[in-house]
Amino acid sequence: MPQYDMILLTPQEAAGADILMHTAGSPLKQGGGDETHRCGRCKTKLLVSVAHADAHDVVVRCGKCGSLNTEPHHHHH
Repeated sequence: MPQYDMILLTPQEAAGADILMHTAGSPLKQGGGDETHRCGRCKTKLLVSVAHADAHDVVVRCGKCGSLNTEPHHHHH
């Protein structure tokens, strides 16, 4: 099961994005695939066992450290 560190964004880079709010202690989304995506700063698991499409172009605010994370297009297999 591949794990990826997400890419950190500045608030300016995330401006206008639909930001998903992660809550510390449980993944924002779980199931449906085999990819796990972690916060690029603190390595908290934000998306667990999701399909690639579920992580594509999302912006997630980590509930543990507050970082803004995104999943760009570069993980295509």
